[in-house]
Amino acid sequence: MFRGDTIAAIATPAGIGGIAVIRVSGPGARDVAERVFVPARASSDSGDASGLCPAKGWVSKYGHVYDGSGDLIDEAIMSWMPGPSSYTREDVAEISCHGGTAVARAVLQAVLEAGARIAQPGEFTRRAFLNGRISLEQAEAVLSMINARTERARRAASSFLGGRLGAKVRKAQETIVSLMTLIEASLDFPEEDIPDVALKELADESVRIASLLEEAWRDASRGRILWEGVSVAIVGRPNVGKSRLLNALLGEERAIVSESPGTTRDVVSEVANIRGIPIRLIDTAGMRDSADPVERIGVERARTALKDADVALAVVDGSVPFDRADMEIAAQTPGKHAIIVINKCDLPEELGREDAQRIAAGRLCLKVSALTGEGLDRLEEAIETLVLGDGGRGSNSMGPLPAAGEGGTWINGGHSEIGMGLGREGSELLGMRREDCLRRAASSLRDVARGVEEGMPPDMVSIDLRAAMDTLGELTGETTREDIVDRVFAQFCVGK
Repeated sequence: MFRGDTIAAIATPAGIGGIAVIRVSGPGARDVAERVFVPARASSDSGDASGLCPAKGWVSKYGHVYDGSGDLIDEAIMSWMPGPSSYTREDVAEISCHGGTAVARAVLQAVLEAGARIAQPGEFTRRAFLNGRISLEQAEAVLSMINARTERARRAASSFLGGRLGAKVRKAQETIVSLMTLIEASLDFPEEDIPDVALKELADESVRIASLLEEAWRDASRGRILWEGVSVAIVGRPNVGKSRLLNALLGEERAIVSESPGTTRDVVSEVANIRGIPIRLIDTAGMRDSADPVERIGVERARTALKDADVALAVVDGSVPFDRADMEIAAQTPGKHAIIVINKCDLPEELGREDAQRIAAGRLCLKVSALTGEGLDRLEEAIETLVLGDGGRGSNSMGPLPAAGEGGTWINGGHSEIGMGLGREGSELLGMRREDCLRRAASSLRDVARGVEEGMPPDMVSIDLRAAMDTLGELTGETTREDIVDRVFAQFCVGK
């Protein structure tokens, strides 16, 4: 990758559309624009393009795009944004032509023949980062904005892009520098020991900043979940209403519903927008012993889906008496984020409260009717709380919901811990790097406080302060290794 050359790419999605935008950035952007674009006024006389790309100020002009042979490609609007007042802080020209694969490619080809080269994935945003316009975590927020699938995810990405996290990080860095200055002074002048009051202040400030970063860590975790979404497996015995529950949460008839047990024999999955969270709902085959080889395969796939899912909805038919099989299925979700869903509450109740609590065994238990929709709002609220926690207000456990008789909901006092790593374990998904940096920086600052309490010498304490500072530098990109930067921008599309 060369920072001194001029790059170009189609910045809009492939396919037919109203317009297509070809973006050009770099020191040669002016020459490229003037070679391929002729303003409408100038094209009627001498073809003079003087004033097309002024040194200051943004301009947009209507005209025509020509190839190297002088043949007309399309009419277009050319927007000129001289650096540093542009996205990349370089000279930028954007040509908006008619949408369509052939037209956009023809304009891009003319731009490349005029002196630009094709951009690499994320290279425009990478140049914005390298030129100091945005930090690395803001660059990741740009990708989050592009990938946002719900309005709630977009708002979260917009908050990060606007620098909410950056403000907290800068505040933490400034405090750490002040603390390091205090320690450096004691090392430079060893005859003047740091007073106990100053050491106490150092420990208190370290804890305070660690708490600030841990709050940002929780925000980042919730943001990642909003962008990536989570998977929710719907499991239970045959004919308890799993497929109808899937359809009810989706708001459409996606899975086949039948009174005949064993209708669902394979995994069916669809993505639902539940409270602004992308939720992949997975309907599974009824879990029971069967001699049917096809049904046995479906049951095995159901167990696999349950194992891999982030959240489990164990569905129980509340219109029939207690069945030990329900308890056995619920017991297969140890350590999982699970909700016991007592379905068919529109029918006469045969499953008592004590039996439901036996099945739940400490898990959250809700009554719903997938047929009428009763209790679905409460179930969606429970899923939201289970996935996102309490919004960082002090606990990541399921908060209290109405007791039995209030909206058809049972609470048995169970709590489900929410792990900060909720999602596909070991994957390098968007936001995990951000969370890891915040977690490590906070941990180092708490080590500082422990070191002071244990009487460690200032030079040893400063090692943990330096570790926290370096880790925050990784987050912003100030001290990030080149290979990590490469991985971040490799996730972008070519035109961004």
